[in-house]
Amino acid sequence: MFETAGLDSVEVRAYRSLVRMSEATPSQLARSLGLSGRDAAVLLDTLEAKGLVSRAEGSAHRFRASPPDLALGPVLLSRQQELQAAQSVIEKLTEEYRSEARRRGSGETVETVTGAQAMARTFEQLQRGARDEILALCKPPNVAVPSRGNDTELEVLASGVRYRVVYERSTLEVPPEVYRIREFVGRGEQARVSAEVPVKMVVADRELAMLVSPSAPASSVDSPPADPSAGPSAQPSAVPSAEPPGGPWAAPSAGPSAGSSADPSAGPSAVLVRPGALLDALVAFFESLWNGASPLVLTEDGLAGETECDRTPPPEDLLLLSLLLTGLTDAAVAGQLGTSLRTVQRRIRDLIEFAGVQTRMQLAWEAARRGWL
Repeated sequence: MFETAGLDSVEVRAYRSLVRMSEATPSQLARSLGLSGRDAAVLLDTLEAKGLVSRAEGSAHRFRASPPDLALGPVLLSRQQELQAAQSVIEKLTEEYRSEARRRGSGETVETVTGAQAMARTFEQLQRGARDEILALCKPPNVAVPSRGNDTELEVLASGVRYRVVYERSTLEVPPEVYRIREFVGRGEQARVSAEVPVKMVVADRELAMLVSPSAPASSVDSPPADPSAGPSAQPSAVPSAEPPGGPWAAPSAGPSAGSSADPSAGPSAVLVRPGALLDALVAFFESLWNGASPLVLTEDGLAGETECDRTPPPEDLLLLSLLLTGLTDAAVAGQLGTSLRTVQRRIRDLIEFAGVQTRMQLAWEAARRGWL
């Protein structure tokens, strides 16, 4: 705070000392701070010029501290006004930038980031710049933050920003990831699990998105992900006794920097998506995946585990599902329901996504396990 008011460390010590004393001479202040008498006298003159001290009535050589609210209040108010003015300029420049980007075309709303280090910097800036909410889709392999893990999330969570994250189920089968997820959930992250997460993505305040290239190579310290085609499991995953170095967004320890002339296919890359139709579609895609995912909570023993989704498909979808389980073909089901084959197949895909599975066989198993039929 005092640095904001334009005071150095010696001036702060002197003012604090005077606050604790009713009044003091230069020699008394010198003894208190371990300074020479001359230095103390110069220091008092400087504080007087800044309005932090005044001379005692009837004495030209005794000084007393000015009330902090009167001495520092105007300075802090001035700094606050400067910050507000700077914020206003930034907002205007941002709006001009976006307007110009929209005028030039949609191509300007997408920017490529190449290299693990550049991606890590961008990911951290994106999180620290968020004011309200971070949306994220996470899956192995790990490519986006330093190998020590996403410690930035813990700081941003503590500042009051909300995190909503959908993890691919295979992530819970890699013990180092579970350790970090457990810590994030314990600090307030809202997490859900889906059988499959198609792409890694993070969105800040619905204003800026970062998509990691699906061809980005894994870190050399990554554990191999589990087969995503495996059947659903609601069992908690084991947690190691010591903290591992990674996290769901972990990246290789080195890589080309942003703007490198190296072939992007030779290293990890990502794209930044700014406001526009594409960003709106990405946010809608996240919400769709979030709504179909199972909540992830901390179990009593501190492990990360899935909770069952208590939602049930609407009656018309349950009828379609019951017809499928009788062994009818999609065409026959369409005939029974008086609709088209394409509509039936679309509704089946929606049911598979709703159940958080990948195949029709798994859908049937989930329907029986959840008591839908």
